[in-house]
Amino acid sequence: MVELRDVHMQFADKKVLDGLLLKVEPQERLVVMGQSGSGKSTILRLILGTLHPDSGSVFFKRFEITRLSRQKLQRVRQHIGMVYQYSALLSSRNVRDNVALPLEELTDKSRQEINKIVDEKLELVGMADSRELLPEELSGGMKKRVALARALVLDPELLLLDEPSAGLDPVIATVIDELIISLSEKSKVTSITATHEMDSAFRIATRMAMLYQGKIIEEAEPEKFKHSKNPVVAQFVSGSTEGPILEGSLDAITKK
Repeated sequence: MVELRDVHMQFADKKVLDGLLLKVEPQERLVVMGQSGSGKSTILRLILGTLHPDSGSVFFKRFEITRLSRQKLQRVRQHIGMVYQYSALLSSRNVRDNVALPLEELTDKSRQEINKIVDEKLELVGMADSRELLPEELSGGMKKRVALARALVLDPELLLLDEPSAGLDPVIATVIDELIISLSEKSKVTSITATHEMDSAFRIATRMAMLYQGKIIEEAEPEKFKHSKNPVVAQFVSGSTEGPILEGSLDAITKK
């Protein structure tokens, strides 16, 4: 479904991706984990085509995203749904109009058809009674649900989720995670979730990948991942301050 081959990406003098290799099979729920600023969101934006790598190739099915014309890329994006970290709802549009946006921009459907699809997706995420509300009237969990509905209106084959449980309390985070699993299974959609939230990662994933220093250093099913012998993965999963991730950093702090 998705493949990144030898992808390099640098912002100013910071190397974010360094020869990244990643494959995602149909109907997988892949969770990409890593520290804040490690490049997880960058991977999602490369797949969506809103960023271009310095070198390497990004494929969605048979399409090489990095080589598509703008028009062709827009057509490919109709098969990809994206849930942004902070939901990215337009403050001036109500819930119904926010969810309708991809249909308005990427299809030639009638208003009646759009309204029917929007109502179906809002029903799916449990937000049917909130159609007329503005984003400022929604809680964090409600905003995530609306963002999920918007990502699903085009019936995508691939769903990209950037920190879907960020900023949510543990109970609402669990609700969102279970909704993602349920929607993925019902729609038979492939999903890639970028997160550093361990509880969410282990709930959602059918496979996990650890991004560290610009590379995927380990991929495994959740149970194997939990017991990884890789010191970086083991430290990240446990949340320990002892290990290679902070090597040298704590010494520098204590000397100040």
